[in-house]
Amino acid sequence: MKKLSSVIFDVDGVLLDSLAPHLQICKDKSHEYGLGLSIPTVDDFRKIVRRGVRISPMKYFFEAVGFSSKDADRAFAQYKETFMRDYSPKPFPQIGDMLLKLTSAGLKLGIVTSNVRANVDAALGPNMHFFDPECIFTKEDTASDSKADALLSAAKKFNANTIEVIYVGDQLSDCMAAKEACVNFLGVTYGWGISKEDKGVPTVNKVMDIAEYILLKRRY
Repeated sequence: MKKLSSVIFDVDGVLLDSLAPHLQICKDKSHEYGLGLSIPTVDDFRKIVRRGVRISPMKYFFEAVGFSSKDADRAFAQYKETFMRDYSPKPFPQIGDMLLKLTSAGLKLGIVTSNVRANVDAALGPNMHFFDPECIFTKEDTASDSKADALLSAAKKFNANTIEVIYVGDQLSDCMAAKEACVNFLGVTYGWGISKEDKGVPTVNKVMDIAEYILLKRRY
């Protein structure tokens, strides 16, 4: 059996602590527009995600918390202009240490995300140097919204068989994309939508556990 050679990461909820800032912009826009919406808490929003409600692109996130389609379009336009300036999410603690541990073990790292490249670069900052520049797939880099297609493209760039690749995500839709692309999957329970209760999905609960899981899997 071939061992893991490459790790591909989702960004929001895996590398970036971004759920609370996204909910905050929803709360602020609801107030600005006079909508009076009751924006869910982080825990309540995770339950929404686990029910399979569409939340990406960001227009659908706004709709998921109660915005009308018209108000969601308006909020989405403002989101693109102001989110990184006013609500900039930060990497989870120990992200740099975890990425260093993986690259030091000889693993190649990539990104597949539905976020835009400018946001990813700004939020991850110096951590971007851990990733192969040819294997960073953001919203602008694929002809469709299919993460499965992006995962296959990343595996090809890595010159790796799909069984040598693992995708780290935080939503059940990420797991489905990994299965469609025939790559391995690891879910994190600290992100947007995967829980310890999700059976049949390998999960870890902490950032450094990602490296421990992958390095252990690589040995066997």
